[in-house]
Amino acid sequence: MRSVSILIIFIFSCSQINEKEVKSKVNIPSSINSFFIDVPEITRLNVNDNSKIETWSNMISFTEKFNDLFEKKINHKSKIKLLSTDLDKIKKETIPGKYKTSPIIGRIRVVNTYLQKIDSYLLNQENLDEYKIDLKNLVESYNGLIFQINIISKEIDD
Repeated sequence: MRSVSILIIFIFSCSQINEKEVKSKVNIPSSINSFFIDVPEITRLNVNDNSKIETWSNMISFTEKFNDLFEKKINHKSKIKLLSTDLDKIKKETIPGKYKTSPIIGRIRVVNTYLQKIDSYLLNQENLDEYKIDLKNLVESYNGLIFQINIISKEIDD
């Protein structure tokens, strides 16, 4: 009887070890698109020949890098850190006049908050669902920012 109970304890402890190994060995994808069922639609900055947005080089550079995040299979964690650094360079004082509106400034802050939050994650299986939610929120806030910038650009060009 004693040997049977020792065998049961041994089997039970081995099953717990295997469960922990499986959780730690789950691969975290490096491509950001792997976190989405469908590749998210990213709003494009409206840069045309007569647009005043061309004077806002920091924002153009930021949007190009953000688009690369979804278009190229790259390590998204390191790219997000760079995006956060780039967005930090966009200060209220460096925003061109017509774009210096509360909706744009507020949305820049929201996008930067999500970039910093996502950058702070130590990705593991336990926080993967929360991470996916924050990535979705990042895309939505980015699209809102670009939408506002495009509205102002259209008003300026008209």
